[in-house]
Amino acid sequence: MDKRIKVAFFCIAAILFLFLMPGGVANAKATDTAVTRILSTTYPIQGSTVDVSLHIKDLQIGGIAETIPDGFSFVSTTHPANQTSVSGQKVVFAVVNETSIKYTVRAPLEAEEGIGTRTFTGTWYDALNEEEGDIGSTSVYVRIKSSTPGTTPSPSPPAPVPGFEAVFTLAGLLGGSLLFMRKGKGESENRR
Repeated sequence: MDKRIKVAFFCIAAILFLFLMPGGVANAKATDTAVTRILSTTYPIQGSTVDVSLHIKDLQIGGIAETIPDGFSFVSTTHPANQTSVSGQKVVFAVVNETSIKYTVRAPLEAEEGIGTRTFTGTWYDALNEEEGDIGSTSVYVRIKSSTPGTTPSPSPPAPVPGFEAVFTLAGLLGGSLLFMRKGKGESENRR
């Protein structure tokens, strides 16, 4: 993790710790910190929104830095604004005893910007225990928006079999000839 981000997390965490936690650093202990990411969909349609949930275990004070894929844009979060920083594809959250953080991003609008596979990545930092770790990467596949919402394109009709028209025409002519010959034969028998 970038040293500046670590320092920022530590400063924010230390200030919040002093104001919110009586008893101070003496209560800190080694933890089994873990952060997992769950997306509302891993197959978004271009221009649609994706909800991202970060589930946090044993992170009292620290931070999470998420990197959203190129072409995606940050929309909003339920996390307090004064504990959230967005810069380009980086979204940084200062964490104080949260168990989850939710944020929303928008998939690319234009095909050139990112139709195909993209990846969310992230790291976490525990300021009390001076530990850090990676959040597993999460891949998404951005799909092209269909022309009619809510419908799937119907398959094209099968191509005609080559020569089918000629065979059908010949069969029709043969059938017509047989009828004509029969009718003609019936008339000649009636004349006798």
